[in-house]
Amino acid sequence: MGNYLTIFKGRRPTREVRVGDACIGGGSPVSVQSMTNTPTTDTEATVRQIIRIAGSGADIVRLTVRSIKEAENLSKIKSELRHHGCFIPLVADVHFNPAIAEVAAAIVEKVRINPGNYGIASGQAAGDFSDEDYSIELGKARTAFSRLIDVCRKHNTALRIGVNHGSLSPRIINRYGNTPEGMASSAMEFLQFCREEGFHNVVVSLKSSNTLLMVSANRRMVEYMKREEMDYPLHLGVTEAGEGEDGRIRSVAGIGTLLASGIGDTIRVSLTEDPEREIPVARKLIEHIGNTSPATAAKSADSGPATYPAGSSGLAAPASGSITQPSLIRRRLSVPVCDIGGDNVPVVLSSCERSAADYRFSAQPSPASGSNDPVTSSGDESSDRATSVERAGSVSATSETGSSARTLLSRRRASVPGGYPLTGADAFLAGDFNMKDIVFVQAPVSGFAGRLLDEVAGISRAVIIAVSETASPVEEAISLAERLEMAKAPNPVILKKHYASVTSGDFQIIAAADFSALFIDRLIDGLWLEYSAGVLADSSDLAVSTAFSILQSTRARITKTEFISCPSCGRTMFDIQKTLAEVKVRTSHLKGLKIAVMGCIVNGPGEMADADFGIVGSGRSKVTLYKKQSPLLRNVPEEKAVDELIRIIRESGDWQQE
Repeated sequence: MGNYLTIFKGRRPTREVRVGDACIGGGSPVSVQSMTNTPTTDTEATVRQIIRIAGSGADIVRLTVRSIKEAENLSKIKSELRHHGCFIPLVADVHFNPAIAEVAAAIVEKVRINPGNYGIASGQAAGDFSDEDYSIELGKARTAFSRLIDVCRKHNTALRIGVNHGSLSPRIINRYGNTPEGMASSAMEFLQFCREEGFHNVVVSLKSSNTLLMVSANRRMVEYMKREEMDYPLHLGVTEAGEGEDGRIRSVAGIGTLLASGIGDTIRVSLTEDPEREIPVARKLIEHIGNTSPATAAKSADSGPATYPAGSSGLAAPASGSITQPSLIRRRLSVPVCDIGGDNVPVVLSSCERSAADYRFSAQPSPASGSNDPVTSSGDESSDRATSVERAGSVSATSETGSSARTLLSRRRASVPGGYPLTGADAFLAGDFNMKDIVFVQAPVSGFAGRLLDEVAGISRAVIIAVSETASPVEEAISLAERLEMAKAPNPVILKKHYASVTSGDFQIIAAADFSALFIDRLIDGLWLEYSAGVLADSSDLAVSTAFSILQSTRARITKTEFISCPSCGRTMFDIQKTLAEVKVRTSHLKGLKIAVMGCIVNGPGEMADADFGIVGSGRSKVTLYKKQSPLLRNVPEEKAVDELIRIIRESGDWQQE
């Protein structure tokens, strides 16, 4: 993974790819997709679900196609949809058998294929390849792929080259490993085939359940295409993201990080829920990024403000040539202060004494109030509160460990053993504290400049609490990082932002979009979210859980069980939503463990490669249980799956009492 945050001033310019009546790339807004989870042979159920997905605001719908019979039934599904007045473009998702893709390509508007399924010799393993073997397998892949291109060209069918981290071909793994470089190289091989065949109605995707890998692979893909002067659009998604809060935040962490930097032309938010529930999340993300991102809001000296097609509320691409060189920010390395910064995991702060944050504020009345309150003078609205803070403590990236409680106090209060002052800009510059003590300095992001920045830089034991003032925290943080570097200030940075006038669900989407890139690229050392849901509502717990979920989704800090689960599709033959819900209820206390619930073997074993334990669908109402990548129990009835999973966890010594 690179240590750079790439931001384009405007959407990355791409060619336009038509998928029926929908357009991907070019001057079109970012489009939204989802996928059915009904059997593709069940025409009635599939048609009903597609109509619901389209009614929820999707632009494109994908269906799994496992056999020639399912491919042929696409014609009937399409006919029934048209009969009901639904003209949404259809995409056939094909794995394993290239011949199925050729049948589907004559019927639907787009076909998605996995390069990992082309040119593979039976029983071939990643470690068995010589250079000659590699060349032979690549030649086989091109021959089979050329047949599909011919069908797509004849029927004006678009093509998605869809690379999944969990299903790279043995030849790719042999040469590049199961890495972002391998993912991008796999896609590039097939893009070169397309270029040589003169076929350009192509979209590319590189997906993983690991947001760091997903972001890194797509950034690398952009660089590879730029080097080869290719301009194909990118489809973005985080596979096996899960459901609920975790699924939404994990998806937004990966997709939002890229969209905010101008990368991405169509997206799918994958949730282990009914597919139509994915659409509002995707739409809210696109709307927020379109309103706040420097990638769309910034002016270019050449092109002026980015513009959108009439009637669109999403991200639109600027005209070709309006893009500037990307801005590259190195990973910021701070000096640790009070277990914050340096090699420590990021911390979470809260304004409520009852929260589970690392540092939390007490609601005790302040002994005095007035305009000279150091917190008030730095922009905090809590002039009637004292600021005692307790340190709950976590210094491990994989598990929480205890730490002695610490207290953070406003400068006016009497000193408490183990306490540290929290001060605003004016009080800090007045110097009314012991210069040898740890001090927390809070001010707006823009306030850390000039004399304040010079003074902070001169105190190695000062922690910066920078309050976001704009709709673009990433842009603010990058600007602050640049100023800190110029001032040679190694101080840890905690970014703080208050949200109001949004629903709780929208708050989580927006906050994840605002801050995920900063933790993926390790630019800040902590997060302090505040959320006001209403006058009588206490939303501190939601703010804290959202902050921890952002850190977990970006792999910056693991503080709870991580659940990896696919959204399911027509290949899933057990009740994955019910199974996942039961797994979460019974194992959510196992902090640090990764547990997967996957629909089938197509991507399941590969995408859960770093999970500790997993359940993977293996047949009708049957599953296989895994420990790491090794299957332990096959064909377990789904009603016994969770009991057997817990038994395996216990026998492995990983069970913890609640």
